[in-house]
Amino acid sequence: MVDASPGASQDAPKRSARLVLIGPPGAGKGTLAENLCSFSFDHISSGEIFRGHVRNQTSLGQRLEKSLADGQLVSDDLTLETMKKWFWSRKPNQGFLLDGFPRTLPQARAFDEWLESRSLKLDAVIHLYLEEDAVVERIAHRRVCPKDGRVYHLLYNPPAKEGICDDCGTELIQRPDDREPIIRERLRIYRQKTEPVLAYYREQGILLTQDSDRHAAELAKTVQQKLQPFLAIR
Repeated sequence: MVDASPGASQDAPKRSARLVLIGPPGAGKGTLAENLCSFSFDHISSGEIFRGHVRNQTSLGQRLEKSLADGQLVSDDLTLETMKKWFWSRKPNQGFLLDGFPRTLPQARAFDEWLESRSLKLDAVIHLYLEEDAVVERIAHRRVCPKDGRVYHLLYNPPAKEGICDDCGTELIQRPDDREPIIRERLRIYRQKTEPVLAYYREQGILLTQDSDRHAAELAKTVQQKLQPFLAIR
């Protein structure tokens, strides 16, 4: 759960927000989620949910594994099956920031149907954009702890000891889908599949677009300010 922002009044309740975060791989979605501290929500990464199934070799994980290794988007049917279980396991009043879902127009429409069945709506959809070469630089230098999922960047956020997780001492790995050829293929698919989703939310009047090529703290501050009008009217 995201903590209250420094200096905020202890008596002022945080707004329980329902947000979706869309952006290419490496745009800083996870870091932004950690720094959006004015709102109450759980940060939910569909990619982490998928990888958890793969690590645990569940029946669902076995179906997901090939798509992830090839850099392909997981099929709509498989994605919806996974995320529907997540959605119905939650209490209606729990805030969330969804990172990586929905990624296609059928997913967005299905998600709206789930929300409507609980008399809920999204507050806003945050769209981060970043140039392709910058995305490749960010992702190709990313390393992950296979035990606890902590993410490092060799240039911007390296571990204290090279190749080792600060928290648990596990040797860091590079995900197969973090290699340059697969990154560029993921970006091609992302552009193809995501543009209709952006148009869908733009028509609803809930799309907030922001260039993510800036310092993490500055990005979070800008997005928090831009979110206020969306939350005030819903």
